[in-house]
Parts: sequence; C-alpha cells; structure tokens
Amino acid sequence: MTASNDPRSDLQRRILEAVRRRLKKRQFETWFARASVLRLTEAEVVVGVPNSFQQEWMTKEFTGVVSQAALEITGAPVAARFEVEGGAAPRSADSPAPPPTPHDVPAPVAPAVEPIEPARHGRPAPAAAPVPPPPPDATAPLPLQPHYTFDHFVVGPSNQFAHAVARAVADHPGGENNPLFLYGSVGLGKTHLLQAICHEILRRNPTLRIGYLSCEQFTNEYVSAVQRNATEAFRARLRNVDMLVIDDIHFLANKERTQEEFFHTFNSLYHQRKPIILSSDAAPNEIPTLQERLVSRFRWGVVAQLEPPEVETRMAIVRRKAEQTGLQLPPDVVEFMATSVRNNVRELEGALASIRSRAAIEQRPIDLTLARTALEPLLRQEPTPVSIERITETVAGHFGLKLSDLRSSKRTKSVSQPRQVAMWLARELTSLSLVEIGDYFGGRDHTTVLYAVERTADRVAQHDGLRQTAERLRDRLRAR
Repeated sequence: MTASNDPRSDLQRRILEAVRRRLKKRQFETWFARASVLRLTEAEVVVGVPNSFQQEWMTKEFTGVVSQAALEITGAPVAARFEVEGGAAPRSADSPAPPPTPHDVPAPVAPAVEPIEPARHGRPAPAAAPVPPPPPDATAPLPLQPHYTFDHFVVGPSNQFAHAVARAVADHPGGENNPLFLYGSVGLGKTHLLQAICHEILRRNPTLRIGYLSCEQFTNEYVSAVQRNATEAFRARLRNVDMLVIDDIHFLANKERTQEEFFHTFNSLYHQRKPIILSSDAAPNEIPTLQERLVSRFRWGVVAQLEPPEVETRMAIVRRKAEQTGLQLPPDVVEFMATSVRNNVRELEGALASIRSRAAIEQRPIDLTLARTALEPLLRQEPTPVSIERITETVAGHFGLKLSDLRSSKRTKSVSQPRQVAMWLARELTSLSLVEIGDYFGGRDHTTVLYAVERTADRVAQHDGLRQTAERLRDRLRAR
C-alpha cells in the first residue's frame, strides 16, 4: 500500500487508514493492500487498483466506504472512484500476445463434454495416428461432485477474493482473468471452486468440452503416451478442449519433461483464448523447480489464495454441511465444533460425520454432551511425532535440493537458507536439543543452530512469503 508523492500525500495516506478502520483486517488486506490513492481533488478521490476485475468489484462493494473515509479526513463530501493503475504488466520476449476481448468470441460448437480418461494400464494400446480426436462419448460425464457448486460454497474473509474471481471466470470464461490460479493448503475449497466453475459454465452451455483432470493424471497420461508413441494424439485431445481445468498443478515439481509438455499445451490454449483454471497447494513462485516461464504464465491472469477460515466462517460451514445432511445442530454444538476444529473444511466434515454416527448408534438427539463425546478421540489425539529425517526430506523436496545438500558444508544462499528453515522446524517440531540438531546437520556448533533458528523466526515474522512457506511445510509434516 503506497500513497502518491504529491503535496497531499499525507491526506491520501490518512484516507486509506480511515478505510482500514472501517473494514475487517483480512478484508482490508485482501482488497486494499495493493491499492493507492492516485488523486485527491475537491470533487473526488481516485483509488488505484491493480486490475479491472478489482476495479469492478471494489466499485460495487467499497465506493461508499472510501467516500466516508474521505469525508472524515477532508471534512468535505467527495465522490470515490476506482481506476486501474499503470496498465498491463510488460510481457517477456517469449510471451504470446494477449488475446482479444472475449466478448466477441463466438461460442464453441463442440459436440459434447470431454472428460480426460485416466492412463491405461496393462497391455500397451496401439499407437494412435496424429489426427484430431474423435467426438467424445456424450454419455461420459465429468467427474464433478454435485454439491460442489457456488450455491454450496460458504464465503468468508479468508476466501472472498478467490470466490469472487471464480464467479467472474464462470461469467466471462477466457477473459482478462485467464488463467485463474487458486492456491492454499489442503481442505480449504480449491477443488470446490474449480468444480463450481465447471458446473456453472456447463449449466449455461452443456455442449462445451471441458478437460478436467488432476496434474498427476496429466503426468501419467503423458508418460503413457510417450511409451506408446502416441504423443500427437495426447496433444490433440488436450488442445482441442474448450476449457482446461487442472487440480494440484504443484505435482509438476521436479518433472522437467512434463513441464515442457504443459508449457506448450498452455500456450496453445491461451492463443485460442480458451479458459485455463489451475489449483495448487503453493503459489506459482513457491513450486519447487518450476520453470520460470511457467511461473510467469501462471501469473498472467489472477492468482488468488484461500486461507484457513476464521471461526465465524467455520460456524457457517458447519451449519451448511449439517443442512445438506438433514441434521439439526443446536447453536452450542455448532460453536463447539467451529472452535475445536480449526484447520480446514475436511476436518469439519469428519467431525460432523463422527457426531452423526454416534447419534445414530446411540439413538439419541445431538447435544453438546454427545458432541464432546464424539469428538473426544479427535481432540485428544496426540500429534504424530515428527522426525528430523522427515523434516529434511520435506524441506529438500520443497526447495528442489538433495538431502545431502542440507547436511553439507555448502554456504551458498540457495542451500543455507533452506538449511536454516530445516533447523528451525526441527527445533519447533521435535524435542531435539540444539546440540543434537547441530550434530545431524554436519556436526555444526549449537550456537550456529541457535543463530539459524532465531534468524529464521525473525524472517518468518517479517516476510509474508516465507511465513506462508513455513506454515505450508508445517502443515505437510503434521498431516502425515
């Protein structure tokens, strides 16, 4: 968040501070962290935003808030307006030209939805001729969950932006929000939003051919196609869909040939103005060994993060899930579940299933006593012990290093910083002493370990990117 360097910069800064006081912290950080007051006149205050999607949304949601903030600071009523600041970011030399506006693109007329079939196992199939794919089986549906729709998605400050941009993509597929890249830890709703977009687009145009698959499935199909000398058929099938949706794109990490194949598939679809929607457990720049040109392309559209829901959103999720299964939950049970289960939606679903099962077995109504009894094993469950070996393996995999690098004497930044992160995690997640941690990392002195732990703790507190990386690594280690 910055302010213009003109004589009114202090007023502009104070206006944004007044906006901050009127919004919840996460709401302000989501929408105004990259905003700046561009101009302040007697008639209006103009707020700069990074793209036209945010301009449209913030005009609808926050015009009144900014006007009130300006009135508080200046003492005079002024109109508020949002303006895209700076225009589009420059593209690299190998970037394809941006597509024309999507509103003049004729609707595709493909004959049916095209689910991507899983890789075949067993006897190799005969090599396919390099010709366009045959019409897909109209009776083969996409692997979509019926309740993964926008109507069933509970919106809160932790996922508001991701939900809003997903709705925008469903309304205008292939537009300026292309590609859409959703990321966040497990169980936060990424797959739900991906499938909600598919549901909504197919509701409006059931003839569209959507390629929906996991990145692991993409990889397996590509490997199978190479083995069968059928890569041209594989490419033709993927590059002739009307929309490509890939879940868990972080599976591309450390797969150089698959990254190369996906790079060309991405370019082909992007040139054709076809929507590309991706999900990941990490931001594009945090996927280990991901080619820089892929990182760049993933950022061409909108990158949106889903964060763990706050307690109010968790309560709303519990109510919604209970309604879907026909359960009546007393308010105190809803609050107990939301405050006891904090990590993600999947854990809330598991807790609800435990309560439902116990009520059915005991043939009694659901109350707080039953809920406490049903969730007691979950709440008293001791966390799985984390070994230092698993920590180094996880850290090395995330940063694309060898295990031996972290325990070596190398002092290059690309090795020393991940090593410090590993030491910090070992101190946090194990009962090992500084001396024991130092011994594991190549016989380092305990003061070296203490320095690494304290320096990493400071960097985690000061840098959002490293904090997110550290939290994601901790989640992975504790989830195993």
